[in-house]
Amino acid sequence: MPPIFQSNDPDAASETIARLEEQLREAQKMGAVGLLAGGIAHDFSNLLTVINGYSDMLLTGSGLPEEARAYIAVVHDAGERAAGLVRRLLAFSRHAAQEAKIVNLTDIVIELSRLLQRLLPENIQFTNQLEADLGMVRADPNAIQQAIMNLVINARDAMPRGGTLEIKTTNVRLSAPLRERHLDLPAGDYILMAVNDNGAGMDETAQKHLFEPFYTTKPLGAGTGLGLANVHRVVEQSGGWISISSERGRGTSVKIYLPCVDGRLAQAGTTQKTVPEGGHETILVVEDSAEVRRFIRIALQNLGYTVIEAASAEQAVAACRASTDRIDLLVTDVVLPDSTGQDVAKRLTEARPELPVLYISGYPQDFGGIEAVPGTGIEFLQKPFAADTLGLRVRALLRRCRRILVVDDDPEVARFTSQVLSQAGFEVLTAEEGNQALSIVSHQSVDLVITDLVMPVKEGLETIRALREIKPSLAIIAMSGAFGGQFLKPALHLGAQICIAKPFTIAELLDAVHQALAADRGAT
Repeated sequence: MPPIFQSNDPDAASETIARLEEQLREAQKMGAVGLLAGGIAHDFSNLLTVINGYSDMLLTGSGLPEEARAYIAVVHDAGERAAGLVRRLLAFSRHAAQEAKIVNLTDIVIELSRLLQRLLPENIQFTNQLEADLGMVRADPNAIQQAIMNLVINARDAMPRGGTLEIKTTNVRLSAPLRERHLDLPAGDYILMAVNDNGAGMDETAQKHLFEPFYTTKPLGAGTGLGLANVHRVVEQSGGWISISSERGRGTSVKIYLPCVDGRLAQAGTTQKTVPEGGHETILVVEDSAEVRRFIRIALQNLGYTVIEAASAEQAVAACRASTDRIDLLVTDVVLPDSTGQDVAKRLTEARPELPVLYISGYPQDFGGIEAVPGTGIEFLQKPFAADTLGLRVRALLRRCRRILVVDDDPEVARFTSQVLSQAGFEVLTAEEGNQALSIVSHQSVDLVITDLVMPVKEGLETIRALREIKPSLAIIAMSGAFGGQFLKPALHLGAQICIAKPFTIAELLDAVHQALAADRGAT
């Protein structure tokens, strides 16, 4: 095996070995600190789920005295800021999942200013020039905050005797490509954020190694050499560019360019809060924290769901076996005292592969190794979360996993019915007559059949009778407008749970669907 490095100078070789050993120790130390930070963030996320969750419930409720509402609003605001600190802890631990959003860098700097002031001694004057009408960028706000903090700490350490530090944001339009040191920007619209200081600066040698992990100009033990490397990583992940100019004794200027994006959709989406819709399904909640488990139970019960609780994997399996209700959704913490959420899901889905699963955790998704992909029936929700957020995710998962078969020989009616149901979040299959419907139900999982009664080849009444023989517990809705709806009553006798007369409204259709699915859940 060839040597890692070759050198004819014993002193140089010894120096290289010592530097590599120091880098290894720093990496191990940062790894340990990262694990500690991640663990602390996990525990605080559980506490903040309870604090923020209940305070949000109280604020959105009615009948609360104004004085009490004002006090609770202060608690809620403090809890939200604490949640931001937890996210920054996770970013420091390198376990924070990148979650790109449409954000405004001026808003991020303003939000962070109070914390930055605490990082700086009194002999450093902190100022900013922030563009009020700044364009939007697509980036992870927590990662951007961490990058700003790293740059501010570097500037602080470069000014032990004091100095000035400035953060600047502005819109930049390049009519031609910009090519200079560290930069090769195509023409276009950018948002520039600059962090300038008049500290010690760096020489040419240091500037050649700026973004190398573990490279630092600070004394031994005073720095890890990871700050600028992390900033560079964050900027690259945000699709941007970073340029650093410095002169020994004259300070340093860091310029970050991020592509400008259209923020109108993001701004429009924040003007109205979505209220979660409730349901009547049964949800199994597996969470070892009693306080978090109680909060989730109350939040879901307030929306009409039946909740079964378990504090461990074994309790979850036992509760599932003992329950007389069908479990419609599994909500499980990722880390459990006797197992993992993945193991619980695996054991329960062996009997029911289509069971939707919502993982929750104070750790981010990538730390727990959850392969949660939207649309698969497996999702992830990071703590802390509000009751409304939980309700919306639960309803979306339950709807997504409900499959409805629409049977009608009239293509316009079938198209209209399918469109309404799809927009309501259901998966829709279609058939033109009874034989096709029977074949689909025999070979695929279907939760509800909506069938017309007058059709060619195999009409609706005969189809309902055959469906009941194939799958006795299947939810069935009969619909008809023929002969004044006189076939609807016989359809009830043959096994349909609900009948609706054509023409029907969207509200009538969805109400019938919800009633039929609720009745199906109670019967199975």
